[in-house]
Amino acid sequence: MKKTRTVHEVAFRLSHDMGQQIAPRLDALGADLAPQQLRTMRLIWSGENVTLVDVADTLKRDKAQVVRLIDKLVEAGMVTREPNPDDGRSKILQLTPKGLAFFEGIEALEAEFSEKLTEGIARKDLETFFRVSDILSKNLRDIDIP
Repeated sequence: MKKTRTVHEVAFRLSHDMGQQIAPRLDALGADLAPQQLRTMRLIWSGENVTLVDVADTLKRDKAQVVRLIDKLVEAGMVTREPNPDDGRSKILQLTPKGLAFFEGIEALEAEFSEKLTEGIARKDLETFFRVSDILSKNLRDIDIP
């Protein structure tokens, strides 16, 4: 009897296959960054006045973990901490010119990759995929497993 496919199985395979394809291309950009660091850089790039607390809340990590993560990005010359004019106790995180150039390289890579990945898929089907994926993500965040 053929096993019924599950959302988990399909999502895992898609994530794994994407990682296998994109990892060597990221390595070619010349920075050895962990996925959480890349995600943090995306938050800083796409947000306004992003603070350590914003990153901790988004990544669902404690502040000490995020401090270490940010410290590594600062050491790599990708991020700076600037005074927060609205709160003297916090710092605004910003991409450095090096970090911005690196992230723009990632954006170009992702755009090219996305174009190839979605080749032959109708826009309507992609919109359905995005809508369903958003619902799945929300449901995952709402699951309360003891």
